[in-house]
Amino acid sequence: MVESRASGTISSVNRALSLLELLAENNGLTVTQLADRLGTGKATAFRLTKTLVERGWAEKDDELRYRLGPGLLSLAPALQVGQEIRGRLRPIMDELHDETQETVHLTVLRGRYVTYIEQLVSPKPVHSVSTLGGRSPAHCVSPGLAQLAVLPDDAVDWMLAAPLRRYTERSLTNPDDVRKQLERVRSVGYAVNRGAFRAEVGGVGAAVLDERGKPVAALSVCMPIYRMQTSNLDAVGEQLVAASVDARRVLKLSQLP
Repeated sequence: MVESRASGTISSVNRALSLLELLAENNGLTVTQLADRLGTGKATAFRLTKTLVERGWAEKDDELRYRLGPGLLSLAPALQVGQEIRGRLRPIMDELHDETQETVHLTVLRGRYVTYIEQLVSPKPVHSVSTLGGRSPAHCVSPGLAQLAVLPDDAVDWMLAAPLRRYTERSLTNPDDVRKQLERVRSVGYAVNRGAFRAEVGGVGAAVLDERGKPVAALSVCMPIYRMQTSNLDAVGEQLVAASVDARRVLKLSQLP
């Protein structure tokens, strides 16, 4: 009887963690969608989301879709450092936001994903929104590619050792293709994503480096694909490179550990 209860508890924990991973990889899911992807009944999915919402690890919007909640930001010490970074880099983000009138993100690289620690949403009617604490696969988004490009070869090899999931028709799933993309990022200083994670959303990103040349974060400008087609992405990239240099200087002056 004790073993059965323990097995049931472990199963519930696994489902809760799987649910959090689903929320991290998607921009809002209904209970029905969560149940389908978890392979559970709607009642089980509802109980899990209800508990996570109560703890602040998930939140529900007006359309009854669930996303990651702000409570997750307090879980990892690395994200607490991220909170310090976002406070110090907020003026630089404000300037980028004013110049581009697009959504500006600040992310940190954690494993094979980037985590969103701050965002300024575009004032335009159609814009992209991410969830603070949410994740995106590093090889599919501009801030991820920008940070991967400045990692040592062994770190990149580890990142690309796992199967690369295809999210859209533009997702790169061949490690050699990703490496070629990283070479291009190194040559210009910024990365461009044209719908590799979410088909209708893309962006431009640049890494923020520490004194040793390692990435501590990335700044990115995110916009709908249709606006990318008429935007001067080279100019946006140059703005981000300049902003990343300023960010590096700010963090150095503040002696961030």
